[in-house]
Amino acid sequence: MKKAPTKPRAAKHQPARPSRARIADASAAPATTRDRIVRSATHLFATLGFAHTSMPAIAKRSGITPGAIYRHFASKAQLLIEVVRYALDTLPTSVRVLEPARIEASELPEFAASYASPGHQLIRQLSLEIHAAGSRRQDVMKLLGKVSEEAAQAIRRSIAAAQAGGEIDAALDADFSARFFLVTIMGLSHLDTLEPQLIGDAAWHDFVLGRVAAALGFDPRGRPTGNSNHRRAAPGDAPD
Repeated sequence: MKKAPTKPRAAKHQPARPSRARIADASAAPATTRDRIVRSATHLFATLGFAHTSMPAIAKRSGITPGAIYRHFASKAQLLIEVVRYALDTLPTSVRVLEPARIEASELPEFAASYASPGHQLIRQLSLEIHAAGSRRQDVMKLLGKVSEEAAQAIRRSIAAAQAGGEIDAALDADFSARFFLVTIMGLSHLDTLEPQLIGDAAWHDFVLGRVAAALGFDPRGRPTGNSNHRRAAPGDAPD
């Protein structure tokens, strides 16, 4: 008699590390004035856009004078670079979120599905804004490209580890799957403008979770979608 297949943790409807994924506001009382400026700029760039955010507005939100902000940042463009670095350390696709925690492939579907939650609105907005800024500034694009590649490789390693453990189809292209995951996250960033009614919708959450799970090699029953020969036989399993 075969053992019942183990269902991947992706099917659990739990937030994916919300405390790590949330972008902090200036009200979090950061330790330094520089931190306060960066967090204030992050919030304003996300809600108003880079072009419509002024340095005096950032200074006011940071609790300092307009002239004082220039002791820390020579220009709004320089501040944008710092905001991008800060945001990339905070977004769910950040290497610092993925790699130290050693996220497993089975957790990635829930990670993607939770990205469409109401609590991720600021993150979605900022993600779009920094990518738009990257199209205008070569230094921002270079930074985004570097971190995106590091994130893709971290996700690829988690998928490869699941393949080595017999959890998912060994024939799956781990690199393409990792990049598909990142592209999916970026697509979900557009929900607020394209499909706002889907934000927080439980059925949409389950749909995204299921589609991403299938793309990563899991079927709705929690078994590998590929040839069963790719699954390592557990002791006591009966032959097919």
